[in-house]
Amino acid sequence: MSSWTTTTFTAHEETALPPALSRARVLAALHDPVYMIQRNSRVISHRLLPADHKSGHGAGVPTYEITDKMTFLPEAIWPAGSVTYTMSFENTADGLKHVLKAAMGMVSRATHTLVEREGGLVLVEESVVEVNRVVAGPVRRNMHETAEGNFRAFVEGLKGEE
Repeated sequence: MSSWTTTTFTAHEETALPPALSRARVLAALHDPVYMIQRNSRVISHRLLPADHKSGHGAGVPTYEITDKMTFLPEAIWPAGSVTYTMSFENTADGLKHVLKAAMGMVSRATHTLVEREGGLVLVEESVVEVNRVVAGPVRRNMHETAEGNFRAFVEGLKGEE
């Protein structure tokens, strides 16, 4: 929902997976929150929150507190150089749903869906992001760049386990 202080945008990414990767192996990786967190090269630290956490992600949904290096915002806007946020992970039959909640009211809801196409398996990410208008442009660019790197690391990690 957009207002005068916030805006909403969507993002779509697709990654064709190597034919040697099985559906079961890819789903197992998607269903492993620590594996997914560790694909992000900007992660400094992460920890699983206790079941009774008050982050608003919902009861029974594994939720992590994650700290990332943040290089996409000018120091005048965000002098800390890092950002800590919460992220919940919910497994689905064909992938993963996650919700990220960060500073300045940012909320990103994403689905990672494993689909079969003529050329083989494809990982599709659909995101809806609500963010403060002041940082919307840099956040959008960072998401695209990070997604590319994360998907590359995801595939390389799976290939390395073969």
